[in-house]
Amino acid sequence: MRAPVSQPRILTPDQVNGWFALLFTHATVTGRIDTVLMDQHKISFSTVEILCWLLEDEPQSVRGLSGKLVSVSPTRASRLVQQLIDAGHLKRGADQGDGRVSLISFTESGRVFAETVRRTFEGSVKKYFVDPLDDDDIAALTRIWAKLENAEGPG
Repeated sequence: MRAPVSQPRILTPDQVNGWFALLFTHATVTGRIDTVLMDQHKISFSTVEILCWLLEDEPQSVRGLSGKLVSVSPTRASRLVQQLIDAGHLKRGADQGDGRVSLISFTESGRVFAETVRRTFEGSVKKYFVDPLDDDDIAALTRIWAKLENAEGPG
């Protein structure tokens, strides 16, 4: 009896290992950061992403904000924003140019909270991502991400 003829593989073993290393690294680093954020502030990595984007540009519509997010779907972003409103960190206001759009901004205490969270987040990124790498590693990753970002997408 003959063994079945297998099809040639598309990826080499090194390419498969590289892909899974990327996924493992992402899960490990974000998991560590998420643990710190939950322990210290009782919020998730995804919620911190919303706070950080709002600190950069405020007020914003939920739709505009959700278009910038990496770790959060638009539906989940709306729920997280509502949780931040319910907790007293954010508030809704009307867009003076378009009354159908509500804009999200910080409450006074919410801004203080977000600044504190951002310091924790940046400290965690430094500890779990930046510190284990050297400048050449960071430059290589930046170069790699640019190549991946510019790769042709579907369609």
